[in-house]
Amino acid sequence: MFRIPSDAATPTPMQIDGGEGHDRQITGEEASEEQGYGEKGKEEKEKKKKKKELGESNLDGLCCSICMEPWASHGDHQASCLPCGHVYGMSCIIKWIQQCHGYPAKCPQCNAKCISKDVRKLFASPVVVHNEGLQKKIESLQTEIRSLKNEGKGNMGEFLMYSDICLCVINVRKYIGRSVYMRAGLLDVQDKLLDVQDNLLNELHQVKKKQADLENATLGGMGSKPLGFFSAKESWGENNGHHIDSNISKQEILPCSFVLQQELAVEGATLFDMDASYQILILARRISGMGGTHMLNKINLICPHENEDIQLPKRIRAIKDLRVSPCGRLTLLASLGKKLSILSHGSNELVINYDLQDPAWSCSWDSNNPSYIYAGLQNGMLLTFDMRRTRNPLQCMIGLTSRPIHTIYSLINNPAFGQGAHKLLTASSIGPCVWNTGCARERPFLVPGLENQGICMSLAYSPSSDDIVASYRPKILASNGATSSQSSQSSTALNTVGSQVLVKRVAGNFYNKLGSTSTNVSYVQMTKSTIINIENCYPIFAYGDEETHGLRLRALPNLSDSQNLKPHQLPILDVKYAHSQGSGLLGCISKEKLQLFSPKYM
Repeated sequence: MFRIPSDAATPTPMQIDGGEGHDRQITGEEASEEQGYGEKGKEEKEKKKKKKELGESNLDGLCCSICMEPWASHGDHQASCLPCGHVYGMSCIIKWIQQCHGYPAKCPQCNAKCISKDVRKLFASPVVVHNEGLQKKIESLQTEIRSLKNEGKGNMGEFLMYSDICLCVINVRKYIGRSVYMRAGLLDVQDKLLDVQDNLLNELHQVKKKQADLENATLGGMGSKPLGFFSAKESWGENNGHHIDSNISKQEILPCSFVLQQELAVEGATLFDMDASYQILILARRISGMGGTHMLNKINLICPHENEDIQLPKRIRAIKDLRVSPCGRLTLLASLGKKLSILSHGSNELVINYDLQDPAWSCSWDSNNPSYIYAGLQNGMLLTFDMRRTRNPLQCMIGLTSRPIHTIYSLINNPAFGQGAHKLLTASSIGPCVWNTGCARERPFLVPGLENQGICMSLAYSPSSDDIVASYRPKILASNGATSSQSSQSSTALNTVGSQVLVKRVAGNFYNKLGSTSTNVSYVQMTKSTIINIENCYPIFAYGDEETHGLRLRALPNLSDSQNLKPHQLPILDVKYAHSQGSGLLGCISKEKLQLFSPKYM
């Protein structure tokens, strides 16, 4: 048995298989450091002890390749990736990019160019298979290593045995480390969930298609006409819009009213929407006492007094529109900070941000494709985005006017009429417009019969009944006789008498003006309205009355008053209705409070 001289001038390296075509050299100097000789050896020992306390979390695929420390599922060091696919801790890769002082940085692993906006947070936790047998074997081998260290430092045979044990430990750890690659299966699970979501939406569309076919079966006697609108007599009979089709008359039409269910005090509320499936309400607020800070509130509809504050980045600025996804769990935000954002209800964070060329005034999800979203800009343009692409819009369309698009609705395609393109219903000050996003060259057009009605202040649409209600205020004549969409500074009255016009979309391409009525509207405030559809009841149009500051309900199609609900001290800013599994909820907000009403058959 030979012993290694302690005063050897040159340490002899030993080759140890490192796996995957790489060999590792262990020298006598490194062995002495492993045994604790020198300051450097102590530091290495402390690092190894720290890694052991982390539960072997430094396996391949769990560590940031910049700092060599495990990344986290949240916080400053949350796992984040670049467009090239390489993963780092968020704080590390941000510092790496900032070192370039505004110039594009390069990925530390593949040299692909990247900037700070390219960094995307990852929310999937790594998957590691725990094997108790292998873990016990590692612990026993480590105990044997420590005993060999104490028995003799210079024995060659023991050194070879120690090297063999190190090799065994490395191979065992590599075996466990391969289980980390199972996290790739999470991406497959995500794809399967998206497929399930698409299937559910397709089933929903089939149900709505059958309902539309049933309704349109009664329109066979109308014949075909050019793009336009039918007269009220042709559509609803000779009784001025009160005739009910024979198929509908077989069912009992019940009167319906709403009762106050909950009233909450909210400060600085501006907009809201409800997720009926998950019983969540998302509320946009502006807190004046915090320097005009804009934020969101997530309210539990089962326990409304349980809510969470969601802070928004300062660059987002004021929220002009928000829409909860038809599938729930996500909210689409349009803001004056030239951003179109998507909020996750699970993490309360903005998971997608699109940069826009102009402030956004409105937004909408696509009713036919869950991946498509839309933004209406202040300059009158309409943008189409695909959530699977996070950089540029798929389509940019120029409107009929340069004034803001304040409302967007996605129209449901009816295959029975050969409508394959995505159609949108929007509103700006000139009135409701119809867009065909499937043809970039096709210009939008005003809904027939609604030309020269005044300044369009609000638009409500019901996809189940295809009813459209547009609210107008009169145009203001300037001193030179021209019309203006802005309020006159010399005008002392904030409210005036406007109009509400009911139009029905028929057979996908035809629009039938059914009637109109007068109402109190604001000269300066643009409000929201909604249409309520309850089974076995007439559709109901809900809006905020500018004179009483109360929620007012009108029965369709005759636009007659059906109910005036409890008034607010300040004007109503937003009205929404949500339903799920046969139950519905009507809500309205002002800057002071939120009211929730439930339907009740009379």
